[in-house]
Amino acid sequence: MSPAGLSGEAWSRPAVLVLVTALAVLLDLAFGTVAYTHLFYLVLILAAFWYRRRAIVVGILLAMIHVTVYSLLYGTPDAGTLVSAGAFVVAAYLLGYLFEAAGRRAGALHFRIDEAGGAACDRNTRRLIGRLSSRDPDTRYRAAGCLGDAGVPAAVEPLAALLADPEVGVRWKATEALGRLGSPAVGPLTESLKSENVDVRWMAAVALGDIGDPAAIPALMDALEDPDTYVRSRAALAIGAIGEPAREEAIAALSDGNERVRWGAAIALGSIGGESSIAALVEALRDQDEEVRQRASVALADIGEPAVQPLIEALGTESELLRRGAIAALGLVGKPAVPALAMALRHGDDRRVRMGAARALGEIGDPRSADNLIRALEDEREEVREAAREALGSIRKT
Repeated sequence: MSPAGLSGEAWSRPAVLVLVTALAVLLDLAFGTVAYTHLFYLVLILAAFWYRRRAIVVGILLAMIHVTVYSLLYGTPDAGTLVSAGAFVVAAYLLGYLFEAAGRRAGALHFRIDEAGGAACDRNTRRLIGRLSSRDPDTRYRAAGCLGDAGVPAAVEPLAALLADPEVGVRWKATEALGRLGSPAVGPLTESLKSENVDVRWMAAVALGDIGDPAAIPALMDALEDPDTYVRSRAALAIGAIGEPAREEAIAALSDGNERVRWGAAIALGSIGGESSIAALVEALRDQDEEVRQRASVALADIGEPAVQPLIEALGTESELLRRGAIAALGLVGKPAVPALAMALRHGDDRRVRMGAARALGEIGDPRSADNLIRALEDEREEVREAAREALGSIRKT
């Protein structure tokens, strides 16, 4: 640990453990009883809370002290004394493990409590950067937050290294800090997208989305081929967050030979929106890969009402695959699509459009569509009448 990382708090913790241990031993020397070992468990709890599984070192030291004190006072340790000593080691490890597991859940609650009531940030940048390498996760967490708030470009590389920190709370705080540092962090973050650690890759993608710098687009597009689904989805959302500058590359990616890339491009375009994105996503509804088609449907639903009319027009296509995709997407759009679908059902010139509109209304299941569907039972085409009957059956079930 660097000298900068040895805060007053980092020094005070070992001091507390030593003082409590010394007090326990002195009590025994004063009163001639082995009851002092009960205080050792207080030492173990504090050590486990502060140092997690590294508290096993404290457990071993306490076990040695226990055996030594017993030998000095009472002679050769008996079996009970040795069992008690072993219990300190086991308890230290188990307590440390439990505190570590609790800290990893929900972004490490103790970090958020500490942050809310913590002291003001040190203004010395070099000391803060030094604290990023502290053995104490709380110290690393606070230092990362302070450096992000201060907008210190020199902290980019050390913060990027924290994306692989063993504490999830520290990793999140480093990601958040890098997002605040903006464009200077883009280079290290794009390099982090190639890390062997999957957590580093997806956190880097999240930070790049927060920054929103178009310079990250090529690296994020490459990340759409990542073997991990979660990394691909975070990269796609980051591309979507960058927005307009990424539109053309995302549209082009929908024609890529890799279905992973097409899947990610659909996610991005759902966030970007716009007429050209809608047209590309509608075309993607006929993709040969089922997951790509499903993602395109969801993306069109994310865009919402602006996608409704192009989807209704797609109901008249020759492609059965595209018609099914358009129906699914309209069903996901939901109630905002009902008025346009009702109009298409009543006045559409193409039987396929009327039939698709009826099916989409059945997917949505809005009772207000019932009157239009009942009228469609008199349509001149049997396939439209059948679609209307099925849709009415779906509405009755909801």
